[in-house]
Amino acid sequence: MVTWIWASKRIEKGIMSKCMEHGTKVSNVVEGLVSVLKAIDEGRLNEVASIFSKVFKAEREADEIKRGLIYDLSRATLLPLDRDFIMRLTLRLDDVADYSKAAARRLLIAIQIGIILDKEITSSLLNMASKLHEAMNLINRAFKELAESPQKALSTADAIERVEEEVDDLRTSLLEYIFLRCDEKGPKWCTIVKEIVDEIENSVDRCENVADMIRYISVSLS
Repeated sequence: MVTWIWASKRIEKGIMSKCMEHGTKVSNVVEGLVSVLKAIDEGRLNEVASIFSKVFKAEREADEIKRGLIYDLSRATLLPLDRDFIMRLTLRLDDVADYSKAAARRLLIAIQIGIILDKEITSSLLNMASKLHEAMNLINRAFKELAESPQKALSTADAIERVEEEVDDLRTSLLEYIFLRCDEKGPKWCTIVKEIVDEIENSVDRCENVADMIRYISVSLS
């Protein structure tokens, strides 16, 4: 059985706090992506660059926490298996932030080069990003539940997986809409819009990876 950090009563509680702090900061990155999409959906295109700068800043802050966490892990009195597991969990969360920032950056580029995103596209992307934000909120809730009730965390992990399945369905429908309009809209439009969809989906997929790790932790602590 893995001696997970959430069950520790020693100095590793500092690592627990940093894991939670990292999760909160990744949520801020995702929230910024949602804000970018809301601005575009509502026609506030002049605000997109300013909002993206906040996404960029939040992702940098998440990176700093990640680096500090990795340094602490190198010095913590944990079994190698535990250390590797926490490391992989941290890197999966880091991927969520990276993909979310990449999606926000592509949205900014689309605006800067004059690509028009119609209401059907922006509404669908906003729906996907909102689901991503929901998944991150569930992850942060599960982190807290692991210390109090591993069984609750297990149920929360199931909810994260359901969100991922919903996003997968949204992606399939949106890609069908995009491909039907590629000839009309042109290769630049088709390429950048598909990339945005894929970045959001990749981010949600990493949330599902984290959910799988939460399940493992919950079972180990039960």
